[in-house]
Amino acid sequence: MSVVLLVARMTLAGVFLVSGIAKLADPSGTRRAIAEFGVRGWPARVGAWVLPLAEIGVATLLLFTATAWWGSLGALALLATFEAAIAVNLHRGRTPDCHCFGQLHSEPVSAKTLVRNAALALPALLVLVAGWTDPGPSAVAWLGDLT
Repeated sequence: MSVVLLVARMTLAGVFLVSGIAKLADPSGTRRAIAEFGVRGWPARVGAWVLPLAEIGVATLLLFTATAWWGSLGALALLATFEAAIAVNLHRGRTPDCHCFGQLHSEPVSAKTLVRNAALALPALLVLVAGWTDPGPSAVAWLGDLT
């Protein structure tokens, strides 16, 4: 089970790291996407920096055994927030551009976006529940063995 938890954590860390860095590389696009979701003005400007930093923070937490559980909780919180924002916009008949991976990949939100985020929530939930006492091996412990 520990290898499964490590793979789940590394998958999530990779997704959140790429997403966060891509959003940081395009702050105006991130701000525009946040505004298209209905958050305008200064909250969108602040969110254009806070959101990618939160994603990078979650990715970092997932790397270390001591913080992996908190990283999975953060991942679930971000994914739940994304799901809610997407669902509300879809319910209102709006399909804003997700800007999910910054300039790397962006498309209008759809049911497919909801399914993708739900699929990403599964490994986060696995680490949260099964990794409560042992989230698996450290992803970075091997660095200590380097000379």
